[in-house]
Amino acid sequence: MSEAESKGVAVREVYARYYSEMGGVGAAPELEAVAASVDNGSVRSQSPRQPPPARLAATTSDRPAARKSVPALLIFAAMVALIAAYKLLMD
Repeated sequence: MSEAESKGVAVREVYARYYSEMGGVGAAPELEAVAASVDNGSVRSQSPRQPPPARLAATTSDRPAARKSVPALLIFAAMVALIAAYKLLMD
């Protein structure tokens, strides 16, 4: 038995067991045949990626202003200052 045949048999056995464990009645339905492809170790996309139409139509005048991020150190310093002010005022 070739490696490809043994893989096919193993997949069918696992599929049949899964089907019966999930409550399937009778024999598991046949798997759809997957188109034979050459396995050369490369990965290909099914279709070329296209940006969404909304991004294509947006112009620079339509875009909202970019949000500026606040560094974490600044947020931490502000929290420490607020806690210190709270303790000072509550004593």
